[in-house]
Amino acid sequence: MKEVVITLLVAVLILFIFKGNHNNIEPIVVTHVDTIVKHDTLRKFKKGDSIPFVVLGIDTMTIHDTLRILQDYAYVRAYSDTFRIDTDNYVSIQDTISKNKIIGRSYFSNFTQKTIRIETIKTEPFKTEVYLGLLGDLRRFDEKVGIGVGIAIKVPKKGLFTFGATTNQYTLGYYTKF
Repeated sequence: MKEVVITLLVAVLILFIFKGNHNNIEPIVVTHVDTIVKHDTLRKFKKGDSIPFVVLGIDTMTIHDTLRILQDYAYVRAYSDTFRIDTDNYVSIQDTISKNKIIGRSYFSNFTQKTIRIETIKTEPFKTEVYLGLLGDLRRFDEKVGIGVGIAIKVPKKGLFTFGATTNQYTLGYYTKF
């Protein structure tokens, strides 16, 4: 009689576990968003002999101060200009001029490229998990210690079913998540 009850309980447990449609389990979607920053810096310098130039005009004003003209002619002057594209990207040009010639020209640029990478990972959740374990029990009325084995089956969206058998008794259980 005892074996018949256990067999019926195990049959009901198996029917309860595998009953229903398991196709409505939705996959787990994890999305990672990364921003990749790449810095490009360029520096170039050219000597004045290799820079082409054009004379736009000559000032025909008469100045009688020769010393000031020679002093102005011999000065070395630096002219710089910066073209800002946005907060991180810009180009800077610096010219050095003396004796009506470009002595040197330098370019400096700083460009930052930002790339946003979106990666989506789709994983299928586990449908059924089975756990095996060891059990121990103590009957209070006759002080007998029993050992045995147990099985727990976790079914998504249904709960956890347990069955255990020790030398003293058999157990059957159902747990659900709140």
